[in-house]
Amino acid sequence: MREYIEGSLYGFDSVLVFSRWGKVAAASTATTLLEVYDVNLIVFTGVAGAVAEDLKVADVVIGNRLIQHDLDASALPGLRPHEVPLLRRSEFQSKPRLVDLATEAAHRYLTAILRGDVPREILREFVLSHPKVRCGLVLSGDQFVADPETLARLRIDLPDAQCVEMEGAAIAQVCYEHSVPAVVIRTISDKADHSAVIDFPRFVDEVASHFSRGIVREFLAQLTAKDY
Repeated sequence: MREYIEGSLYGFDSVLVFSRWGKVAAASTATTLLEVYDVNLIVFTGVAGAVAEDLKVADVVIGNRLIQHDLDASALPGLRPHEVPLLRRSEFQSKPRLVDLATEAAHRYLTAILRGDVPREILREFVLSHPKVRCGLVLSGDQFVADPETLARLRIDLPDAQCVEMEGAAIAQVCYEHSVPAVVIRTISDKADHSAVIDFPRFVDEVASHFSRGIVREFLAQLTAKDY
C-alpha cells in the first residue's frame, strides 16, 4: 500500500516513499527500505508541533535524539518510562556528523534559498519572516498533539523536547536495530495546541513541501560516503 520510487536524487541512488502516518506505518516503511531496497541511510522529513515555547511555525528541528513519548512499560520491574523493552534504552541518538550536515543544510535553505522558493504571498500569509534551525530532542507518539493539557504534560515529563510528531523515533529504532544511520528533519507546522488543525493542511502543501525538498537538496549536496 505504498509507492516506492527508485531513481537518482541529486546524484544519489535513492528510493522515495511516503511512510504514512504513525509509528507502525513508519516502522513498516523503514523495514522495507532496509530489507528490500538495502538502503544505507534514511533521511526522514515532515512536519511537527512545537514543544519548546520559543519555536514558531516554519522553524526547523533536526533530531539529534528521539524518544517515543507514549511508550511506558515501567509497570514491569526494571523498566523506565519511554524505555524500549529488551533494547535497554529510551532514546535513539542520530550520528553527529549527519546532524551537523542537516543543520547546515537547513540554515542555508532558510537564509539563502527560501525567499526564492516559496511565493512571497505565502510567506506573508503565514508570517514567515526569519525561520530558525535547531537540533534537539524530538518526541514521537501515536497521536496528533493538539491540546494545551497534553503539551504541558510533555514539557514537564521531557523538558528538553523541541517538537512532537508521529514517526521519527520509530524510524530511529528500526535503523538502530539494523545498524543503519537515520536523520530526522522536521518543519514546525503548529504550536501543538488548539490552533494545530487550523493551518496544518495548507502549510504542509504550500510551505513544508518546499522546505523538505530544499533542505534535502542542500543536505545531499554536502554528503559523502564517509559521512554515514
